[in-house]
Amino acid sequence: MYIFPHPDDESFGPAGAIDKQIQEGNEVILLTLTKGGATKVRHQLGLTVQEMGKVREKEMQKVQRTLGISEMTILDYEDGGLAKINPSYLESEILKWIQYYRPNVVVTYPVHGGSGHHDHITLHHIIKRLFFNKNEGLNFWKRLAYFTVIDTGLPMFFEGGIPRVTWTKKEDILVTEQLSQANITKMKEALLCYDTYQEMVKTTNVIDRIGNKTHFELEAETPPNMLSSLTESINP
Repeated sequence: MYIFPHPDDESFGPAGAIDKQIQEGNEVILLTLTKGGATKVRHQLGLTVQEMGKVREKEMQKVQRTLGISEMTILDYEDGGLAKINPSYLESEILKWIQYYRPNVVVTYPVHGGSGHHDHITLHHIIKRLFFNKNEGLNFWKRLAYFTVIDTGLPMFFEGGIPRVTWTKKEDILVTEQLSQANITKMKEALLCYDTYQEMVKTTNVIDRIGNKTHFELEAETPPNMLSSLTESINP
């Protein structure tokens, strides 16, 4: 079960791994907390936040069909406003959906949020708290993983003293999924579903940045060797 704040979070990076996981026989579920209507692209299209949210919801439904995601739920919390919501309320909301879908593995963003986006970081802490506080009723939930990229090792600050987002250290990567050309093609197809976001796809160079490997951190696990899938060596 992938839990992300916005439409396109599932395609900007993990889509190739999602395709691989589905092809291996896993059922993949997607929960998104917002419709992503606050994106600046709406100004170019002359749309309101609500109208843009409807456009992105339709684009996301195309992604579901493209990747073969089993079930998908799109909530309508304020895009860009998750950090302002009572975390206990969000925690109850997410817990409800985890109990409904009963995943063995939950995937979200790491502590840096991938991009430093406050929605991403807020979601990380809420899901991490849920994982550590889970009771016997959540025994089906075996693993918490974070989709991530390896840090560049560049200086902590850009020219002018502006800090950059520090990604995950190489030694903290515990799962690396090797993607086939077919998986990479599916990732490209998923990204193409977002007609309104093609400029961002080009700007971020996401396909080349991910390459043919997708990386994950694991919470509260220290496997002796790098795992090759999110379901490998899950404790019974």
